[in-house]
Amino acid sequence: MLMANMQDDISDVELKQRWRLFWIHSVFEFSNLKLQKMSWIEASETTWPNDEPWFSSFEECLSSYFDILALDDTYAKALKSANVSQEEVDNASKFHQLAYLYIEPSEDPRDILEDPEWIEVTLEAKKFWNYLKATVASQREIELIKKLEQEYA
Repeated sequence: MLMANMQDDISDVELKQRWRLFWIHSVFEFSNLKLQKMSWIEASETTWPNDEPWFSSFEECLSSYFDILALDDTYAKALKSANVSQEEVDNASKFHQLAYLYIEPSEDPRDILEDPEWIEVTLEAKKFWNYLKATVASQREIELIKKLEQEYA
């Protein structure tokens, strides 16, 4: 079955909800140095919650956020399609800009995780994460936030 045919069966509301859940998931990874270390460096030694590994890398973290979510345009498309509010965009802006401009010091994830500029990205992502925690109203989003924090805090 073609992807287009599958999407015909999914409502616009459901697509927006899935986009937002993936977005929240992505922001969480940016905001959590512990999770980054677990998935980028210690994946094979980590005891994962529910035996479900978080498969990721620095490149995948960036790609999930900027490419898959199509946020390389500073949220213009997401705002136009009503996936996010202007208030969410405003609160994401500093984190978004720092992540967009970040240049890794090497391909070694250890170097990235110790880089003061990356740590600044994660601190701004954490501020945005805390904003999302305090403001999301969708039950699915609230449950995802709680689940992520319980499993990876």
